[in-house]
Amino acid sequence: MAEPLPTSTGDYTPRQADLVSVVIPCYNHAQFLAQAVESVLPQSYSNFEIIVVDDGSTDGTAEVVRSYSPMHYVYQENAGRSAARNTGLRHGRGKFLVFLDADDRLLPHALEAGVGCMREHPECAFVSGHCRVIDSNGAILPSPRQRCVKREHYLELLRRGSYIWCPAVALFRRKVFDFVHGFDPTLGAGEDYDLYLRVTKDFPVYSYDRVIAEYRQHRFNTSRDVTVMQRAALAVHRAQWDFVKANSRYREAYDAGTRFWQNDYPFQQMVSRIREVVREQLPSDAIVAVATGGHSQLLCLDGRRASHFPLAEQSSVGELFAQGAEGSMTTPPWIDAGMTYEFSLYRSTERLNLLARVLVRGVADPSPVAGAESVPQRPAREDGVLLTAIPNPVPAGEEPGVTNITWSTGDGSEGQLYVSGVGIYAGRDPADSEEAWRSLESVKANGAQYLVIPARSFWWLNHYRQFRERVEDRYPAIVREENTCIIFDLRGSP
Repeated sequence: MAEPLPTSTGDYTPRQADLVSVVIPCYNHAQFLAQAVESVLPQSYSNFEIIVVDDGSTDGTAEVVRSYSPMHYVYQENAGRSAARNTGLRHGRGKFLVFLDADDRLLPHALEAGVGCMREHPECAFVSGHCRVIDSNGAILPSPRQRCVKREHYLELLRRGSYIWCPAVALFRRKVFDFVHGFDPTLGAGEDYDLYLRVTKDFPVYSYDRVIAEYRQHRFNTSRDVTVMQRAALAVHRAQWDFVKANSRYREAYDAGTRFWQNDYPFQQMVSRIREVVREQLPSDAIVAVATGGHSQLLCLDGRRASHFPLAEQSSVGELFAQGAEGSMTTPPWIDAGMTYEFSLYRSTERLNLLARVLVRGVADPSPVAGAESVPQRPAREDGVLLTAIPNPVPAGEEPGVTNITWSTGDGSEGQLYVSGVGIYAGRDPADSEEAWRSLESVKANGAQYLVIPARSFWWLNHYRQFRERVEDRYPAIVREENTCIIFDLRGSP
């Protein structure tokens, strides 16, 4: 462990506020650069400087910068993202640094949160928060839960990759770069992961769970090339071997990390790409069956009704949520962003007389209606039957959301309320092509309009050749993307 970093004493006040250098490297991201800059200007922490490093752009980046004043603009011949960040590091004057990629955005409290956290943890080389994911237009997207690591940050980085989703969520103490010497310019990808490993290996850091930035996903992201990212991450990971090999706990974490980068990471990236393809190609109200292999994260499709394929028998009914002639009950916190849940009210215990049904959608946007149109709450029918959910859509950003379900059978008779989200996975792949076909007919009977076959699926095994041929012959494929998925339209013919 290196010597503790020098720290200042005394409380921060507006007159003593330390300067924060916000470094924005930009290579042909002029279409996003203005949003990045404008996300810094209204910061609640006002003592900052902006340094835009133009890494040899040819798309009008310089013109965007000229429209803002004051602004520190540095041009260099194209040398890569690491070199551009290091250039910004050299030109910055701040005690603290934030590296904001030109396609990302800070939230208005980002610098205040980072500096405040650093004040509480002055021994740390950097502090990091969380981000939310947005698309190219700035709409908030559903995303997996982010880890908040409270201790042993180096081990966690070794074991499961980076818990820091984008550089903008980290605020660095400038002094640490006297020891780690910036980003490695020889790395074309994974350079931020490399830096986090080198810092946490020798210095304490701190992680907090406040959302302070927006990480943009678009078709020009480096991370979209899974093969390149995986190769780079494994190279960075292997570079730690000489340091970890003498420590059994480090070796254990290192081995787990190797498995993560070789197996889990490609799967996670496939899941993210499938969501993007579905978002682009299928209607927002589509009903989708997915060959999940039991992986429920494949069912988070921006609110589209999705279910496992194959389903367990009778799983379409759902689970009993409540019963009684009438009542009001708040759901547990299990409504996830991007998921749709179906609540069905039946009279009696036989589930033969369906009285009402309501679909409840989880959205990533913290505003209840920003992620989707708010579902109008219908009054009781003339026969007195009532089934409502408030709120709907349900905000489910960093944590799962809740909603209140109110129901009445209208005549005082016993009622049962069932909830169905994704159905229940059958627990295994179909035994053969005939069983796979029967399972497909079953999900169609339950309303499925599309079938998503991920790249990692039983579909590709020779054992199911007849099933593949039958599906290909019967239904048109509307998406074929190697290493991602095939999507069939179950409503039409080839």
